[in-house]
Amino acid sequence: MAITRIIARTASKQIVFGLNITADGDVPLSHQLYDGNQADVTTHIPNWQQLREWLDQEDFIYLADSKLCSMENLKTIAEHGGRYITVVPRNMREVKDFLQRVRNGEALVWQHRHDIPDSRKRGAIQTYRIHVGEAMDAGARILWVHSTGKERLERTAREQRLIKAEQALETLASGLNQRQLKTRTQIEAALKKATGTVGAFLAVTLKETRTSERVQIGRGRPGPHTRYKEVEHVCYHLQWQRDEAEIARAQRTDGLFPLTDNTGLDPVEVLRTYKHQPYLEKRFSTQKSVLNVAPVFLKTPSRIEAMLCLYFIALMLVSLIERRIRLEIKKAHIERLPLRPGRMQTKAPTWRTIMDSFHGVHLASIERSGRVIQTTLKGLTALRQQVLALLKVPIDIYTSLRDGWWRFAIE
Repeated sequence: MAITRIIARTASKQIVFGLNITADGDVPLSHQLYDGNQADVTTHIPNWQQLREWLDQEDFIYLADSKLCSMENLKTIAEHGGRYITVVPRNMREVKDFLQRVRNGEALVWQHRHDIPDSRKRGAIQTYRIHVGEAMDAGARILWVHSTGKERLERTAREQRLIKAEQALETLASGLNQRQLKTRTQIEAALKKATGTVGAFLAVTLKETRTSERVQIGRGRPGPHTRYKEVEHVCYHLQWQRDEAEIARAQRTDGLFPLTDNTGLDPVEVLRTYKHQPYLEKRFSTQKSVLNVAPVFLKTPSRIEAMLCLYFIALMLVSLIERRIRLEIKKAHIERLPLRPGRMQTKAPTWRTIMDSFHGVHLASIERSGRVIQTTLKGLTALRQQVLALLKVPIDIYTSLRDGWWRFAIE
């Protein structure tokens, strides 16, 4: 199950939109709407119980994000014979203690390994290693997964943040002792803002130099009775360098993320199953990128519910089309189809790819006295005919097009 929050234009209120999809083709199975102030963690048990009634079974694998991972949720599913896989939040005690031990130098024993092609770099391999950790309070095991791809992304992101912070420190250093950077309080507040989330990886020193000056009290030329006072001036200087030891400690946990389950599956199979979670999240991106949902202004909750129901049906149709063509491609032993721009190949066509590949198909008709005497269909290439065949759409739907062709959709 995935949860997203949608802004409904009834005084700008929020609606929680829950979505269930199947593992077979990532097809939407059901949806549920909740009030905008509904906590995500409380939606999973009612949702799981509803699925249990629909499917008339409870041993299916319930895959969800970290909002599922509360002791109450996990125990409820397990006590009723259910199975789950979820990621463990990093604020849980078991996770924080484990990560701290790893940062302090505890060596991990990797019992399992899983290699897959890197989707971002052709020819490269992404490696997953799994360490079976201690059980949680709920009794479920924790699988610590290390991803080489995630490690690379986290280290790159940290380096970029460090570079940005160092540039901000250089700008800050050039403006010290001026305007709003004259006192230690002002400078320390600016330092905290400049270093941001990488402050622990930078050793910053703020030095001050104090000088005194004898200044005349009052106006006029100095004379034998002129009085003076000592005025102290404070000048601040900034120095910094990277704390390589702290960076090395943080790098020990790069690429690590914790999963928990009660499935009894092999750890590698648990990981394979969990990798379906991103496909669930991607279904929400279909709203704007594929279905072109535009902002609408609705007054009543019933109309909002109706609009989101139509959105759910559209998601289902898009998913079923994608599932059909991918299954048929596999059945026909077709490696790839040149459906992407520039005839680039794809082995998993999406609805957007299919839709775009049919741009250019058009029907021309000649009328005389209000009666069509000739029609010509252009653009139905061999590739497009192949796609129609894979989708089980009869070719004559196109070749026999006439005025009122849209009626095909409701026949």
